[in-house]
Amino acid sequence: MQIIIGLGNPGSRYEDTWHNLGFASVDAFAEKYGFTFKAGKGKYFAASGFINSEKVILVKPTTYMNLSGIAVAEILNYFESEPKDIIVIFDDINIPFGTLRLRKSGSAGGHNGIKSIINSLDTIEFPRLRIGFRTDQIDSILNKNPDVLPDLVLSKIPSVLKKDVTSTVERSIDALYSCITEGIDRAMNRYNSVED
Repeated sequence: MQIIIGLGNPGSRYEDTWHNLGFASVDAFAEKYGFTFKAGKGKYFAASGFINSEKVILVKPTTYMNLSGIAVAEILNYFESEPKDIIVIFDDINIPFGTLRLRKSGSAGGHNGIKSIINSLDTIEFPRLRIGFRTDQIDSILNKNPDVLPDLVLSKIPSVLKKDVTSTVERSIDALYSCITEGIDRAMNRYNSVED
């Protein structure tokens, strides 16, 4: 069984924001493969189905980003699973726009959702897929004033970039599919950028 957890903030206020790229990815995955989200047995929505005879659970925590670990711990407890059985997908302002990074483990890298998961599970050993969104404009803003970082990650995705964001989300779905069907090592070789 593979559990894929998209990070984001619930509610219409946060739709189409950078910080909800994880939600966007699992929503798109569910739409492509015919999964339907329903309220879970905890602070999350879940959708399930099969990919090549492998059971796949898609999850969207409802705890808000900074408390994502609460929902992830509930999910693992409910499905009697371990951290190695999950893939967490989330936005990352520290890597270039449109870049995907698959990892088997690692630190939070300043991401509060991942920080919460690490604290709740007491381990950094869980796979994750980062979706980069650092543009030249964001770079320029942060260089002038790093304190606006929280506002930037919660800002709406500019309409001029939405087509490219959709393309990146589609590639994230392909990367997740590869993880499920071929394993994370092959997926890393295929979807991590050359310079990675």
